[in-house]
This record gives sequence, C-alpha cells and structure tokens, in this order.
Amino acid sequence: LYYGAVQSGKRENLRLINQSLPPDNRLSLACADPERQIAFRLKTDRDGEWQVLVQAMDAGKEPLPMAGRGLQAGFDGVVLVISSRAPHLDQALASLEGLKAYLDAWGLDLMTLPVIIQYNQREAVDALPLDRLESLINPWGLLSYPASTTRGEGVRETLKSVLGLSVNHAKERIAPVMDVGADLVLPEAGLGVEVGPALPGSEDLLRPQEQGNIFGQTGVPGEAGSPLVVPVRIPRRCLAQEGKVRLVLEVEVVD
Repeated sequence: LYYGAVQSGKRENLRLINQSLPPDNRLSLACADPERQIAFRLKTDRDGEWQVLVQAMDAGKEPLPMAGRGLQAGFDGVVLVISSRAPHLDQALASLEGLKAYLDAWGLDLMTLPVIIQYNQREAVDALPLDRLESLINPWGLLSYPASTTRGEGVRETLKSVLGLSVNHAKERIAPVMDVGADLVLPEAGLGVEVGPALPGSEDLLRPQEQGNIFGQTGVPGEAGSPLVVPVRIPRRCLAQEGKVRLVLEVEVVD
C-alpha cells in the first residue's frame, strides 16, 4: 500500500513500477489505471512465486473497516510517501497521523506491520534536509529512502525493501503453529492424535460418523479434565513434499 498526501508522488511510484515490469509478469486487473493499482508476479528463489497487488491511497480518503465484520487488513506492507518540500510539511505530518489512525482501525500500528518511509521530491529547491524530516516524521527509526520520482530515483530501492519485508510478514501471518517432521510416517488408515491415555468408549471416535459429527449422538464419556482423543485424517498427497509440513489445529468449544 502506497499511502500519502495528494501530490506526494505515490501515483508516480506506481507508474514507474508498472513501466519497469516485464510484460509477462504483469497481471490483469478490473481497474486499468496504472497510477491507482497494479498487480504482478514476484518470483523469488527462496519463497517461490507471489502475486503482488500495489495500491495508491490518498491520506484522508481511506475506507475504514466496518465494525463487527472481523475483516483482515488487505495489505502486508505500507510505503508512506512524503513530499520533501517545505510548503508540504503540514500535509506530510497530517498524512503520518492519518496512517497511524488507519492502521489503528485495523488493530495494527507502525511497529507490527512493515512500514517504509519514502522522502520524495528530493530534487526540489525547497526540499527540507533529510535529518530534519527524519526527526519530525520518523522518530521510530523506520527504514526510509530519499527519492525523486521525476528522475526515477529511489523508486526501485523502496519497492525492493517493502516487498522483502512484506513477503516475510505475510509468511509469518499465515505460518501455522505446529511443525510435523519430514520423517513422520503416517499409518495407512489415517493419523491418530492422542494426548494421554484413551478415554473409555473413545474407540467409537475412530469409526466413520454420520452427518460429520465426530462425537456421534451421545458424546464422549469421561471425567472432567480427562484427555480427549480426536482422530485426524490427512491426505497422503499433502505430505508428499520435502522438508517440514506444518499443520494448523483450529478448535472451537461449543456447549
């Protein structure tokens, strides 16, 4: 997400990025304006291929998430584009506050999401010194780059950094919490997961149940605090890969 005040240069960033993309890497979008949003394939040797959507958003015009919807932020990284020109300082400070409020609406902040600051328009005769901009805009010490979109300077460096951080952030966000060793051998009938000794009657859990209810019609007998045996079946094709396999267990407790 390229975020900033009007005329800060975020749209010029997108235009230059789009021009530099190989045609085969570009992805089609319903919105055909390359200064508003672009999409492309990003191929990395270590992390494979990613589909990247880059959007430009004006400070003060951002759509806020609707309360109670439980939505997740649709971005994994932000570039805050700041105009270096002295007459635009108030707008720059306002866009910073706008970004903080926007992230807060999603339950995020500048420290929990990759945020890079780009000080654009460095070629302007009235551009403020970088050290002053840093003291006013970036007291957290976030990664920042000087840039000039009119000269094509700093655009590539900014994009490369935010992509690297965003890919790592996306991997951490979707990474499951359980590791299964690559040398794990599954039984042909499926994988049984047990914690402690089996409960009396838990043998019924291993039989197919009707209507998707693994507990059957009468539930599982046992004293409070007793371990519960839950069968887990994993298609063998899901484990036909090198390295480690990660599993996510989502548990919902119902009455």
